[in-house]
Amino acid sequence: MCGHERILAVTLPFVTLRELQPESMALLDAAYARAVECVDADLLALVTDRITVTLTDARPECTAESDRDRAVCSVVDQMLIDVAGLDDATVQAAARYFPDGEFADLVMASYIIEARTRLGIAAERLLGGVA
Repeated sequence: MCGHERILAVTLPFVTLRELQPESMALLDAAYARAVECVDADLLALVTDRITVTLTDARPECTAESDRDRAVCSVVDQMLIDVAGLDDATVQAAARYFPDGEFADLVMASYIIEARTRLGIAAERLLGGVA
């Protein structure tokens, strides 16, 4: 039996990510709750949709209708692909729509949403889900 067959032959118990890592999941939930408090709900929905569509190949539910939305989507898209390759012009194009640190709040919220989304995907495929 080659390595992959042995791995696939292992039967994992049905266990959720929350059961395996309750403290970590509670902290991620708290960070997400804070993001919801800090970021405009419509913008947060757009960012969440953009991340979900990119990572899961789902159908989009939100559209970037304004220049601000399109600029934010450009930042989110680049962060998902290669955050180190995010150029100043793309960041500045989005940041100009946000006063007093609100853009930083949005960027942190997008990281939290991405982490939750990626963990959800992995938990569904490898464990018994997030629950």
